[in-house]
Amino acid sequence: MLLCQAPLSTALTLEKIFSFQKVRPPRACAKCLSQFKPLLDCQTCRVCGRRAVDLSDDTCLDCHKWRQQFPYPFVNQALFEYNAAMKDFMKQYKFLGDYRLRAVFNQLVTARLKQSGRLIVTVPIHPNTFEERGFNQVLGLCEGVQTVSCLKTCQITKHTRQSEKDRAARLQTAQPFEFVEPAGSLIRGKAIIIVDDVYTTGTTIRHAASLLYQAGANSVTGLTLAR
Repeated sequence: MLLCQAPLSTALTLEKIFSFQKVRPPRACAKCLSQFKPLLDCQTCRVCGRRAVDLSDDTCLDCHKWRQQFPYPFVNQALFEYNAAMKDFMKQYKFLGDYRLRAVFNQLVTARLKQSGRLIVTVPIHPNTFEERGFNQVLGLCEGVQTVSCLKTCQITKHTRQSEKDRAARLQTAQPFEFVEPAGSLIRGKAIIIVDDVYTTGTTIRHAASLLYQAGANSVTGLTLAR
């Protein structure tokens, strides 16, 4: 298995055999997967997908503040809580560069994207990061679905990993992206879903959403692996 390295055999049943569908072996064992906390089956903020603490309101305090700062309608769905297990996963996947780990959540992410019926745009990474890491971790999670490359990270912006910034620094981050033409003809009038790995303050994904709205998108939502 990709997470704990323990061997795991996949038993073929008659139902699987006669379904005539491709059998995909699991990428992680049940014990490892149980450490990740899904957000799809619990009370969450309806705007950002964060696990709800105060059930008296369906919108968290952060998102109430965003309503005053962000002029466009935006809702994000997060699949998992950013707990210790997810933090360890991200460290191994992103920062230690274990590209194989994209397969752990790939099927779940792509299934959600296909269900959305929206045009898929992924959050880009800085060229320096790509050169260092060798891959875009968000594109890895989306492997198997068609995406539109219409955003790039500004070359003139001094590169600092978002994960290395505190909350105040994240919220003050200037627009880090540029819209890439001629992708505008693909975006105008369309319903878009932006994909990122982790929603922390919402600054990064909203910067991306604002450019898509400015390019003529009809509506923009988000999907993140964790919140």
